[in-house]
Amino acid sequence: MAFQPAPIGGHILEHCGGEEGSPRRSLGGEGGGAGAQGPADLALRSPSAAPRVWFVPDALGIVCASATWVLTLSEGALLLSAWLLPAQRPAYSAVHGSLFHLLASLALASHARTMFTDPGALPVGAPPAPGLAARCPLCGAAQTLGAHHCGVCQRCIRRAHHHCPWVNNCVGEDNRKFFVLFTLYTALGALHVLLLLSAPALRAYARGEWDLQTPVLLRPSLLFLFVVALNGFLFAGLMFTIQIRSILTDPQSQPGEPGQASAWTNLKAVLGPRPSPAWISPFASAGPRAASGPQAVV
Repeated sequence: MAFQPAPIGGHILEHCGGEEGSPRRSLGGEGGGAGAQGPADLALRSPSAAPRVWFVPDALGIVCASATWVLTLSEGALLLSAWLLPAQRPAYSAVHGSLFHLLASLALASHARTMFTDPGALPVGAPPAPGLAARCPLCGAAQTLGAHHCGVCQRCIRRAHHHCPWVNNCVGEDNRKFFVLFTLYTALGALHVLLLLSAPALRAYARGEWDLQTPVLLRPSLLFLFVVALNGFLFAGLMFTIQIRSILTDPQSQPGEPGQASAWTNLKAVLGPRPSPAWISPFASAGPRAASGPQAVV
C-alpha cells in the first residue's frame, strides 16, 4: 500500500468524499485555487480499493488529540498498577480491569473515527443549485443549509456544530455519531474509575470509620489518576449532554420538510435509521441520511 497524493497549496492533499461512496472534486479543481488550503485528505491506495482518510494538519489539534490518547492509556495503566493489582483480588481486578479497558477501547476507537472521518466538507468548486449562487467567500464552496466555514479545517462543513481540538476535527454531519460515542464512553470510563477510587472511603464513612476531618493520604499515582478521571468525567459528560440536547432540538435535521423534526427523528438522523447495537458501535457508520439529499442554499 502506497501513498499517491497530489500537492496542493503547500500540503500533500487529495480531497475525499464526505459520505461513503460519494465522489468529491479535488481541491485543485474548479474554484479550488491555491488559497483554498484545507485538511490533508490522505488517500491510501491499494490495487483493488482506495479507502480515504481525512486529516487536519493543525498543530494544536494534533497535540490535543495525542494528549487524549496519552491520558486515556495512562489512566488504564495506573488503574491496573496502582489500584487493581495491589488489591490482590483476582476476580475483582479482572472484572474491573476488563470493564475499564473495554470502555477505554471504545472511547479511543470513537475518537479515531471522529478524527479521521470527513465531517461533511462541501466540495470546492461544485456548481450551486439552479438560480442560487451563494458561495463561501473563503473557500468557494456552494453553501447549503446549516453549513458553516471552519477557520481551522478551512472548509465549509455540513451541519457543523463546532471544531474540537481534542479530536483535531470539526464535528459535523458525517462524524457526529462518533463524537457522541467518544464523549459517552470517555465519561463512563472516567466515572468507573471515580467509583472505584471512592468506594473504600464511602464504605468507611458508612461504618463510621472516616469523616471529613480524617486526613487522607493518596499516593501521587492515585492522585493523578483521580484528577484525570474527574476532569475526564466533567468534560466528557458536559460535552455529551450538550451534544444530545443539540441533536434532539435541531430544527434542521430534515431540510426541505415543513416544520421542526421530532427529537426521535433527529436522533435517528445522527445514530442510524433504526435502533440497533450499531447505535453504540464506533465501528458502524450511521448509514444514509435523509438530510444528505439536495438542500437549499443560504
